[in-house]
Amino acid sequence: MLTFSGKKATWYRFLLKFKNLRDSTGILIGKGSKIVNGTKIGDGSCINGKIVIKGRGDCTIGKYCAMGDDIRIITSNHKVDDVVLQYALLKKIGLVAKVDSRNDVHIGHNVWIGDRAIILPGVTIGNNSIIAAGAIVTKDVSDYAVMAGSPAKLIKYRFSEEEMKAQDQLHWWDWSLEEMKEKAHLLQR
Repeated sequence: MLTFSGKKATWYRFLLKFKNLRDSTGILIGKGSKIVNGTKIGDGSCINGKIVIKGRGDCTIGKYCAMGDDIRIITSNHKVDDVVLQYALLKKIGLVAKVDSRNDVHIGHNVWIGDRAIILPGVTIGNNSIIAAGAIVTKDVSDYAVMAGSPAKLIKYRFSEEEMKAQDQLHWWDWSLEEMKEKAHLLQR
């Protein structure tokens, strides 16, 4: 797991200005990505382009997720009942900006998120789900759901109920690479 916190986060952000970031667990984060402190990315997850993760909440991305280019994940909102909405102006006039809500975002294991998807504050995306390119996710997503549109709506489930129950027993993302190789026949239809 790669955690964005402290001096390591500063170093990661510096590296991402110039090149892709890879680690020994197979994590890949695309060049140009902007990721706030409090973000955790699970082993083997690949962000195949630029991602922006912003806000005051935390973001957790599970293991072996596949993510496209130009994805945005937002973990907090402006306080909408204040008169002034711009934080920079509030600071200039001596007021403290208040965040309306700090809403963590949780993305499960083996999730595919397409290019230009937007994940809004407080959303949990279940394991084995798919978020279509350009989708705007405003609500929680069930395991195995295929979601598309603005706002994202359920298109279908990836497998039958029986198949989902069988897959749920595997938890293959916790296996070693050797175990995945030995049981590869279970991982492809």
